[in-house]
Amino acid sequence: MKIVTILKKVFKIISLTVLLILIPSGLFYSCISSYPSSRVNSQLLNSDTKPCNTLEIKTAKKGTLQVTPDISYADDKVAIHITGLQPFQIGSLKLSVTDSKDIRWESVACFQANEFGEINPKKQEPLEGSSYEGTHQMGLFWSLKPEKLNSFHFDTDLNFTISFDTADGDRLTRTILRKSYENIENHNITKKEIRNKMVANFYLHETHNQRPTVVLLAGSGGNFQHRKAGYLASKGYNVLDLKYFGEKNLPESLENVPLEYLHTAINWLKNQATVDASKIALMGRSKGAEYALLYASKYNDVNAVVSAVGSSVTWSSKRYIKSSWSSNGKGVPKARGSITEAIRFLKSTGGKAQVQLPYMLSAFEKTKRIEKSSIKIENIKCPILLISGEDDLQWPSTMMSNRIKVRAEKYKFKYEIKHYSYENAGHQFDDLPFIPQIDFSNISTWKSGGNFQGNALASIDSWNRVFIFLNKQLGNMELNKSKS
Repeated sequence: MKIVTILKKVFKIISLTVLLILIPSGLFYSCISSYPSSRVNSQLLNSDTKPCNTLEIKTAKKGTLQVTPDISYADDKVAIHITGLQPFQIGSLKLSVTDSKDIRWESVACFQANEFGEINPKKQEPLEGSSYEGTHQMGLFWSLKPEKLNSFHFDTDLNFTISFDTADGDRLTRTILRKSYENIENHNITKKEIRNKMVANFYLHETHNQRPTVVLLAGSGGNFQHRKAGYLASKGYNVLDLKYFGEKNLPESLENVPLEYLHTAINWLKNQATVDASKIALMGRSKGAEYALLYASKYNDVNAVVSAVGSSVTWSSKRYIKSSWSSNGKGVPKARGSITEAIRFLKSTGGKAQVQLPYMLSAFEKTKRIEKSSIKIENIKCPILLISGEDDLQWPSTMMSNRIKVRAEKYKFKYEIKHYSYENAGHQFDDLPFIPQIDFSNISTWKSGGNFQGNALASIDSWNRVFIFLNKQLGNMELNKSKS
């Protein structure tokens, strides 16, 4: 028996050593900062796709195309209405735009007019072969697909062209301007860059009255979230877009990141003349949500927490043996998947991150370690909003968000806590409403889960939930927009 025990320990040590050698930098918590260049046909526009051409049309009228408003913001709805057609006439609507990186995007929807010769995407479902399914007023916008695989770059105002084609070749065209939230000059917002012991961008309004403030915490990519920051600021909030690793004076990687760093940032905010110190919210995604929840369980100086595809436990760092976070100079308890599952994962992917969900799930088989590393939700002294994707392939965000709610109920958590999970949504669905979102599920180097339409619809609804929550907890904000 002693020999067997010794052999098991030796095997475990060897396995751990092999694992640490094989794991490439950032394997388990790497984040896509740009999309792979490999072509994924289902997500790219196809100029040969003309869904209405296969339908036999005997009569057609040119009609009238109305698109309103002429100028709108990225999250504003656009009304498209075609009148004066033959009853039950068929034609195709196409939306096209060239984004800020000169990448062309298009979407197409084929419609059949009603008995009054009208087409209205708000009330009608497109025919088979269109870019999206179901009745969605903004379907043409969030179903845009690129000529080459990439993210949608919207850091400048963009012209969108809507065209309607009839079967006999007539075309109606309208062009509208959509304003960017990254272009903060549209909203009388100033961005202050902070580059010292704290690395952040602080978005504040030219009217220097005190306002509620949202602290943004990115996921494991660690990048600034310019679009989200501008979006939140446009709604009237101050925004601190905070980096917490990967910069000078910060931890090099997501390992032993101190909770004290976030505490310093909160204290800095409370000393700013434009910040209402009694109305500060943390809003994190993925690892950033884990950081936010853990922090709020240790410090009682924030007034709301938003967790997007977050975690119920604190995880190990990418090097497996250390924690992602530290408190008072010591790593906090950490969860980690099994060595066996990690090695199996490496063998199946050749060292490239694909579906890491099985590895993450294997951690929950170790009940003692999970209990020790569980975030003490009962210690949080503010309301919590949880958002998750039911098809998250990076980690089980829906399961972990449910565990947070169960723990809150167990300990009679006295603050509001709500969880919204989305079917057919994965780990990457929290871009702005009506922004086209790439479906990661078919990309060979990274599988995030969900599908194109599921992620888009989850984005639209979840942002609505976020603003309802923030307005309730921090106070209603007036939309700070100029319609010029």
